[in-house]
Amino acid sequence: MKRALFVITMLIAGWATQAQPLQRVAPEEVGMDSRLLTNADKLIEEAIAEKRTPGAVLAVVRHGKLAYLKAYGHKQTEPTVADTMTTNTIFDMASCSKTLGTTLCVMKLIEQGKIRLIDAVETHLPGFKNWESKDGKRKRFIRIEDLLTHASGLPAYASVNEVKKQYGAPNPKGLMDYIAGWRRDFEPKTDFQYSCLNFITLQNIVEKVSGQSLRDFAQENIYGPLGLKATDYLPCKQDEKGFWYNTDFPYWSGKAGSVEEKIIKQKDIEPYLKDIAPTEIQKETQQALRGQVHDPLARVLNAGISGNAGLFTCAEDVALLCAMIMNDGTWNGKRILSPLACQLMFTVPSWEQELGRTYGWDAYSSYSSNKGDLLSRSAICHTGYTGTSIAIDKENDISIILLTNTVHPHDNTSTLRTRALVFNAVAGSIIKEDSTQSPKYTAHYYKRFVQFMDEAPISENDIIMLGNSLTEGGGDWSKRLGIPNVRNRGIIGDEITGIQDRLHQILPYHPKKVLLMIGVNDVSHQLSTDSIMSMYTSLVKTIRTASPHTQLILQSLLPINESFGRYKRLTGKTEQIPEINARIKKLAKTEKLTYIDLFPLFCEKGTHSMRADISTDGLHLKEEGYAIWAKAIKNKI
Repeated sequence: MKRALFVITMLIAGWATQAQPLQRVAPEEVGMDSRLLTNADKLIEEAIAEKRTPGAVLAVVRHGKLAYLKAYGHKQTEPTVADTMTTNTIFDMASCSKTLGTTLCVMKLIEQGKIRLIDAVETHLPGFKNWESKDGKRKRFIRIEDLLTHASGLPAYASVNEVKKQYGAPNPKGLMDYIAGWRRDFEPKTDFQYSCLNFITLQNIVEKVSGQSLRDFAQENIYGPLGLKATDYLPCKQDEKGFWYNTDFPYWSGKAGSVEEKIIKQKDIEPYLKDIAPTEIQKETQQALRGQVHDPLARVLNAGISGNAGLFTCAEDVALLCAMIMNDGTWNGKRILSPLACQLMFTVPSWEQELGRTYGWDAYSSYSSNKGDLLSRSAICHTGYTGTSIAIDKENDISIILLTNTVHPHDNTSTLRTRALVFNAVAGSIIKEDSTQSPKYTAHYYKRFVQFMDEAPISENDIIMLGNSLTEGGGDWSKRLGIPNVRNRGIIGDEITGIQDRLHQILPYHPKKVLLMIGVNDVSHQLSTDSIMSMYTSLVKTIRTASPHTQLILQSLLPINESFGRYKRLTGKTEQIPEINARIKKLAKTEKLTYIDLFPLFCEKGTHSMRADISTDGLHLKEEGYAIWAKAIKNKI
């Protein structure tokens, strides 16, 4: 029987339910500038265009909120048709498994009082060879802290073929026996050598002390309680023809451990692997690894569950893990790690001060280039060979997660420099440090702003309805007009500066047409016609300069009806509306733009007031009003 009892226990405990996700916010709500974040977009898109990676997902956590989440490019390009990258894509985290898997498990055992940093490895793994000088006169224990900081002297890697020849494969015990007796390159704590063998050894300690596999221990103590939706180690083996297959369902399927390995069929598992970004195509079989870990030691010898690699997860789950660590070990009311265990991961021990490794992470060693130049020296980070990278900066209260599958379809490109540039661009978008400062616009403005971020990108064939509540209230303008590709970019309460501050979500994509109606909320702010038109003119010039091939169509403001008594700040403003419209019409003529005069279609006969029968409150429209609007503009666009 596989882990049936453990799975049942977890289901009873309710751990299979997902945690409340991080709150999505606009970057401006947490002191970041979304316009500056487009620099990161451009860098990623450039890497994709140059075929240095097929795609990517970028996530940014600040002040405990998800400030940015965006997918780029494709998750698969060969051997099947291109498969679009999404924010739900699951990645082979490669060596980031060391931090998000093995290290967290070690911290859990430390705080449970089951191991100590200074424990000699041989205490838990009898027969593990310590270091001794060539003449045999000096000996030193290799300790758990040496493994965590890569100061143990263990070699960087091991020959898969050599271990396989000696012990067969898969053979996790044989691999550990090999590591236990192999050479030591230097005296512990005298040097730094990044080594996958350190973390395979840590895996064996976790498993020996806990009595569980690394996979189950992590699920029971970290991923399950935190409610991660798509995080797991995926056991795998190779068949007689050389193809790789999975030997258990992933935890996110709800079936993990419930079926005997010998009766599991890969075709039954594959539906749960569809969101995984493939890695390298294997030369011998032309199989693109998808759900089978890329790292050879982890895949061939450790059958997918390994301390150095093997974790699969998505950007939002990584963001939750980072938020939990930043929040001293708690999230959503659940204590995952103790505050002091989290603090330990940010601590560079005395023997590493010049080298820059913390307990399980990197701070400023030669391997930390991914965090760029702007994050604090105390920020911790890690990378994975497949193209994954993470940085957590408590000093600036930000975590940056860039996930790519650069080794797909072939391991012949690099995004090493791109990672650092992207992290610089994200860090460079921080404009405020005080999380208590009030945002510039309304909560609804930022809610819509995030919705627009999550929509499919605007195309050159799109027509944009751009404005405030009147535009937003029109709903599906494409359906209303009977014209495809019409996008509603209206926001309740928006004003001219609000439009200006979100043009970067529209203009870089050079839409076919933009229909602009804005200004009535600026009127309610008691601004003069001259002030309003100065801002309006600037807005028009910005649009024309940034996207000269986009046809800009100016729509008149609609009338208001003060008799409803709903909007006190519009009292006495009835006659200002036609004044502004006259100026917009003049501007359209000067700039050679199309102008649509909607105003008279909505007025009570002989007045400048909104018809009461087509308005809900003297400002907004009933369905009859939208029918008039749609009819008036349909032939113009």
